[in-house]
Amino acid sequence: MKSCRWKNWALIVTVGAGLLSSGLPVFPCSTFLLRSGGILLVGHNLDEQDHIPGLVFINKRNVVKTALSWAWLLSGKTDSTPPLAWTSKYASLTFNPYGREFPDDGLNEAGLFIGEMTLRETRYPLDPAKPRLFMSLWMQHLLDTCQTVEQVVESASALNIDGWRWHFFAADRSGQAASVEFLEGKLVVHRGDTLPIPVLGNSRYEEEMARLAEYSGFGGDKPISLEDMSAPRFVQAALMLRAYTPALKPPVDYCFDILRQMGRGTTRWSLVCDLKSVRAFFRTDKAGGIKSVRLGDFDLGCDQPARFLDIHSGLAGDVRREFGQYSREANRAHVRQAWEAMLKISPGFELLLKMNKSTQDEVVERFASYPEKTRCRK
Repeated sequence: MKSCRWKNWALIVTVGAGLLSSGLPVFPCSTFLLRSGGILLVGHNLDEQDHIPGLVFINKRNVVKTALSWAWLLSGKTDSTPPLAWTSKYASLTFNPYGREFPDDGLNEAGLFIGEMTLRETRYPLDPAKPRLFMSLWMQHLLDTCQTVEQVVESASALNIDGWRWHFFAADRSGQAASVEFLEGKLVVHRGDTLPIPVLGNSRYEEEMARLAEYSGFGGDKPISLEDMSAPRFVQAALMLRAYTPALKPPVDYCFDILRQMGRGTTRWSLVCDLKSVRAFFRTDKAGGIKSVRLGDFDLGCDQPARFLDIHSGLAGDVRREFGQYSREANRAHVRQAWEAMLKISPGFELLLKMNKSTQDEVVERFASYPEKTRCRK
């Protein structure tokens, strides 16, 4: 019976991922690592066809959490995979479209960054002997528990990641980086010598490298133009990363230049993360001023309330004093806005709700109530 139930949920996850990606355009999200001397900066664009609500969270140490799967978030029904619980070893700074504990990208106090981009070819492994974890919550799990890219790869092997079709870019304070993809149900990782260009967009990394090899300076003879917005974003970013020298421009400003170059008119927010100082700089399509925040400026003990900021707030400069105190009401209101935006962008969500005999209100409540199930371990 358990085996049959697992197969049913596996089918729901597979069909659901197809519904959410089939026939929909993939907007040009991008991530890269700038390494130059002592500089370690990650740049990330979140792109979508319409407005995306977002909150910036300060996540605390010593918080006890448990795993949730995509199937549970959709239906509220448990599955038969092994449970998973963990305690956050590291505090983190995250950028969350879907409410507290569900980031799109972020970095922790150990200097680890993780970010996602859509990849239609994604097919997550399905192993009933391993715990299941919704892919956004998995990203928070990594920031809670990992210090290195190596540990990220180990986690990707040890767990069943489920949910939407994403692949991931990770980087750490030692300068290591990796692309983490799930192709045909298998984990595919590029790092070290197999990640010569630390950039990731919305194509398989191997496909991007094969395309790059056609261009001048990277093995081929095609010229690279930064004026041609139909040119591959990966190729343009590779050229700009290679061309950077500290005397050219301040590194954070240069990273924003790369993000502008990789944008194609649908960027909703851009951020640059300093892995050494654990500081983030960010701006959005609704608020063009660059805001900044350093994780170390906050009390990171779990006996204090979590803090958050609307990413689209019309501020600029150091915004640490503008972070408000977390409340379940504010989180629930944000999750509702996020789901309304997702239903507008991806009509497949509506059918997915019907397949799982759930309503939008029920799914919003499952996302929004998850933080209340965590607890501080003093």
